[in-house]
Amino acid sequence: MAFYLYYISIFWGYRPFFKDNVLTKYVDSGYPHYEILIQATLFGLAFNLINTITDRTHISRKPLWQIILIKSILYLASVSITEMIVIGVFSLLGFSEKNYFQFLEIATPGLFISFFLYFLVAIIFINFFLQMNRKIGPGNMFNLLIGRYHNPREENRIFMFLDLVGSTTIAEQIGHKTYSQLLRHCFHDLTDIVLKYKAEIYQYVGDEVVLTWTVKNGLERLNCIKTFFDFENELQKRKHFYLDRFDIVPQFRTGLDMGLVTVAEIGDIKREIAFHGDVLNTAARLQGICKNYECQMLISDHLAINLNSMDGFSKQFIGEVKLRGRQERIKVYRIEREKISL
Repeated sequence: MAFYLYYISIFWGYRPFFKDNVLTKYVDSGYPHYEILIQATLFGLAFNLINTITDRTHISRKPLWQIILIKSILYLASVSITEMIVIGVFSLLGFSEKNYFQFLEIATPGLFISFFLYFLVAIIFINFFLQMNRKIGPGNMFNLLIGRYHNPREENRIFMFLDLVGSTTIAEQIGHKTYSQLLRHCFHDLTDIVLKYKAEIYQYVGDEVVLTWTVKNGLERLNCIKTFFDFENELQKRKHFYLDRFDIVPQFRTGLDMGLVTVAEIGDIKREIAFHGDVLNTAARLQGICKNYECQMLISDHLAINLNSMDGFSKQFIGEVKLRGRQERIKVYRIEREKISL
């Protein structure tokens, strides 16, 4: 779309005012469509490759302006490379009855500068949009734009509250500034896992992160369960880093619940999508009592009865528990990874 917009903005509507020359012959030949198709396809592949690589390296941990700058430079380099590939393809296939190459011969530096400036602005805008979508949360930008939750609506969702074990003691031992760095690294390690298991990051609250899924995405292949245990595995894989840097290996506890919540767009100056309902309170309370039962994960019976397969995990009924702020007791289950027998 960006490539075609440049073509249309220059020629569409202005063509009747141009005198016939090498440029108009090339435009009228239809070959610009082939040029745009080839270059846009190649650039699209390069665009995806650049995003994939940079989002999975330490570049993603840099300040926002540095990420945009680095990606924009890589994008512009890709545009130049793909243009050279187009010239090579046209040369090999003998396209455009030499009009294309005659056009290149008479093209002025101003034309290339205008092309460069257009794509510089377009790429920075697209890159900024993608980075903001990533910062706000995949899908939330689109939902805000279309006003999906402008009027409150109800949805069935799964919520997970993840909390760092011994956070107060850790903060006192290593200092609040170092403690903030610890949390930053932990939540960066969580990012790829969140994307892998189709979760959405709802909120960061101090040393706690709240994840949510649609029921379909959360139950699919036990995504809502695997997210936590894969996160724990990632922290263990990087334990030497955490020990060297912070002298601890972070551990988390979690509580999960599933049910009906109200989703609404709130705020004006700082607008966001908010969830309201008893499901969030229950998940938070379950996370809070994990310590009492010496376990890492507790889930409610609302979620437990919908987990059709527990392949690789065990589900143990703890009993009916009265949670703070609730009148009735709820059935609670402990979830653990099954140990592999050797």
